[in-house]
Amino acid sequence: MNASLRRRLPVILAVAVLLLAAGMRFHQLGAQSLWNDEGNSVVQAGRDLAAIAEHAARDIHPPGYYFLLAGWRALTGDSEFALRALSALASVLSVAFTFSLGRRLYGAWAGLIAALFVALNTFSIYYAQEARMYALLALLGAAGIWALVGLVKRPHWRWAVVLGLINAAGLYTHYAYPFLILVQGLLVLLRLLQLLRGQPLAALNLLGQFVLSAGVTALLFLPLAPTALAQVSSWPST
Repeated sequence: MNASLRRRLPVILAVAVLLLAAGMRFHQLGAQSLWNDEGNSVVQAGRDLAAIAEHAARDIHPPGYYFLLAGWRALTGDSEFALRALSALASVLSVAFTFSLGRRLYGAWAGLIAALFVALNTFSIYYAQEARMYALLALLGAAGIWALVGLVKRPHWRWAVVLGLINAAGLYTHYAYPFLILVQGLLVLLRLLQLLRGQPLAALNLLGQFVLSAGVTALLFLPLAPTALAQVSSWPST
């Protein structure tokens, strides 16, 4: 095997893993009828954006997924396959982000193995075939850590804005997303402690960029914050 092929082999195999993930998620995607919670998604997606926000305020889930599904439904139709395809696509993209994240941190082969684990993960496959927000939540979680690694490696306002946008989208998707932001904060704290030992200016720059990211997220989430606080604090099964 020549050196060029050896370098490209993990990427070629990663494409194969993505195709495997897509096949497992799109296979018989519309075979079963919609169940109760999926029916709620369809009803929400049939409303205009203002009505979606109003009705989501009475639910434990924020309106972000329903906004996205409404646009998706307008483009693809309202068959079981079409409605679930958004989740299937999000799940496949989470495999792609996992490969990219693993490659950034530990190399292409590590990324490939991690992507294969996600591609074969039964929870990932199950929720990829459901017209609910959980596959999108997983995608945004992976994308958030991917953007965080970019910010930590090369602190810059562009990475800060990207991370802020992803985290805002996560908060609009599921009220459990703050736990992922907490993980991001812990990882940044560990990196700051490393930098403070010999690179205090670099630590200050990273801290400033992460604060900028948090500011972008907070600004975008501000309109939903009162509703989110009320729902999370008063929902019976929280």
